[in-house]
Amino acid sequence: MAEPKILLYTLRGDLAEYVRLLTEKGFGPQLLPCRNREDIDRQIEQAEIIFGVHLPHECYAKATKLKWIQSMWAGVDKILSASIRPEVIITKPFGVFGQYLAQYAFGYFLADQIQLQRNLKQQERKEWKFYQIERIRGKVIGVAGVGDIGQEIVRVAQAFKMQVWGLNSRRKPELHLDKQFVTEEIEEFVAGLDLLVCTLPLTPATRGLFSRQVLEQLKPSAMVINLGRGPIFDEVALAELLANGQIRLAVLDVFSVEPLPQDSPFWTLPNCIVTPHVAGPSLPEDITDCFLENYSRYITGKPLLAVIDRNRGY
Repeated sequence: MAEPKILLYTLRGDLAEYVRLLTEKGFGPQLLPCRNREDIDRQIEQAEIIFGVHLPHECYAKATKLKWIQSMWAGVDKILSASIRPEVIITKPFGVFGQYLAQYAFGYFLADQIQLQRNLKQQERKEWKFYQIERIRGKVIGVAGVGDIGQEIVRVAQAFKMQVWGLNSRRKPELHLDKQFVTEEIEEFVAGLDLLVCTLPLTPATRGLFSRQVLEQLKPSAMVINLGRGPIFDEVALAELLANGQIRLAVLDVFSVEPLPQDSPFWTLPNCIVTPHVAGPSLPEDITDCFLENYSRYITGKPLLAVIDRNRGY
């Protein structure tokens, strides 16, 4: 039986690294590396598998042999908006991004709690002036989206002995949280938080979930970290509430428009930290391990891991 052809496509200059990693595992002529649109158009008709980032939507019409797409990215909202035959299986990476998003979230949260910026300014002025750092034990963290990624943030929060609240579309008895909320209870959820961390995927149900009305329920002392997708938040309302001091601090890694436009108020708000979608890196060695596990399952007829439910959008 002929080995299935695998179209390989990346965007960040790491195609050669993926080819190297797969070649070391015995993959050869079946790999179809693509560096640009011309390569995709020339080779996609041969592909039974796509391992990569999301292709231009019109390319999928030519993928007549396609049976499985292994995304390199956690977010699949863009690929789900393409016209891909319903029988094609779409999977995402698993067990990868939680560690990175947790270290990002707690890096910024802890820096805030120990007043790192204040200390750096005092040091610059050679100023010896006492200040009180915060105790995070007992503070309430709310994780919106307690899935594969959110559970790692929960684990770290529990190690710090924080109170951990979770928000999902449904209650999950298997999660060991101090409190669980469903999306219909979102205002009650946010009202008690010291820290809100969003890891939700973008779906029709989550778009605009954190509306102005919801954000206004946050305590003025609250901190917001968005690691999900920009459109999950009413960004106009979020910027206004930050400017008015109704939300103390926000750390934003994702936005409705990326790159973030130069005229966005988020750039200049003193209580907003902007990062360029870097919190959950897709490192070739991590993503390749996911692909290899699923490829082994694919060729032996076992169920694949992290299959996307197209109806739910994740």
